[in-house]
Amino acid sequence: MPPSHPSDDDRVTEEAADWCLRLQAEEVSDADRAAFERWCREDPRHAAEFDAMRELWGLSAGLRPRVTATPAPARPVEVVRSPIVRAPKQRRWALAACVAAVLAVGWPVGWSFGVLPGTVDVFLGGDRHRVVDLPDGSTVDLNVRTTLFYAQFRDRRSVLMDHGEAYFAVAGDAARPFTVFTAAHRVRVTGTRFNVWANDGELTVTLAEGAVTVSAAAAAAGEEPLRLTPGQQGRFARDSRFGSVARVDPARVLSWREGKLVFDDITLAEAVPLLNPYLSQPLRLADRRVGAMRIGGVYDVADLDRVVASLPRVLPVTIAAKDGALLLSAR
Repeated sequence: MPPSHPSDDDRVTEEAADWCLRLQAEEVSDADRAAFERWCREDPRHAAEFDAMRELWGLSAGLRPRVTATPAPARPVEVVRSPIVRAPKQRRWALAACVAAVLAVGWPVGWSFGVLPGTVDVFLGGDRHRVVDLPDGSTVDLNVRTTLFYAQFRDRRSVLMDHGEAYFAVAGDAARPFTVFTAAHRVRVTGTRFNVWANDGELTVTLAEGAVTVSAAAAAAGEEPLRLTPGQQGRFARDSRFGSVARVDPARVLSWREGKLVFDDITLAEAVPLLNPYLSQPLRLADRRVGAMRIGGVYDVADLDRVVASLPRVLPVTIAAKDGALLLSAR
């Protein structure tokens, strides 16, 4: 199903990339900074998208914006845009420009100290499930509307995924740990198979094989991470440093890879974030009362618009279009 408001999403991404570049310039003025602050306040998506871009700039943290004397690099730097990307050219170029600028600014120093990557891949989410191959031999199943940034360093492998869902089959490499960074958490492995679902600061990690540790980005020094074993699922609430662990059936969690969603008597508050990526119009809950209602069953992801339209026949709810979304209210 097509993403809602794609052109608007592309505009936000392009503007975030533009600000990423402008704020790195030596001649940035107070007026520029004031304009940036106004842009951030205009829409919550602006700051969120800029933070994702800033993660890329963070790859060169500690380096000066411009390097005046640079030795020739020992190996070429690759900035790779995945051929499976299906997104407007403007958005691809904005992202690529931001990544390329990061690498070009201080690569010779950054690479030698392990600060900058040798390869960066950008995989932009589309409107259907896709499988992508990473340069290290790992594979990733991307769910709809999921975007990944992959950076391969001399001593580590890093993925930035601030929103969406992905299943990782990580190639083992004890010398280069593999870490998935989301908006507020990090998942660290060497070689394993696991699923990551991230939404607005919330995180769910389901382990199918191997072992992972999950911790909040704001975890205090010495604070023990959450450790998962196969068949366990770790959940972090928004703004929480401490997660909970539950035993689950990974096959049911991973049913989205087969085009299915399995709801095992969960609340609508839990179901709506899982449904929305597939819907032509997102669902919004009117209040906690409707959010507490429960739903179960196995659903085809290609048929979810019809499923949502039928909710008033199976639950005491009403649906009304409001502000580009479908408002779900209790009858």
